[in-house]
Amino acid sequence: MASASWEYPEHKQFERVPTLDQVDPNDRKAVYAARNQKIRDDWVKVMEARIIKEKLDECYRTEGVNHYESCRHLADLYLRALKDNKVEGFRKQSNNA
Repeated sequence: MASASWEYPEHKQFERVPTLDQVDPNDRKAVYAARNQKIRDDWVKVMEARIIKEKLDECYRTEGVNHYESCRHLADLYLRALKDNKVEGFRKQSNNA
């Protein structure tokens, strides 16, 4: 049962910049960097959910009738990721500021 020991893969880390509500709206370079960071963060979360789904599908195929017990941890991770990891974009955040 290889899927039971699965963990999140490591991904490239970019330099963190201030968020959109922390930068001066007139500083175009800072706003652009904050927007890119927000989009990148959202997409990393979405891709993590996709990887969990692929592992869950693989677990279902390999475990057969035991998939309810054997794949439960992946199913819980996937449901949590679907709820929490949505792409919001930078406009939603900047309109609230």
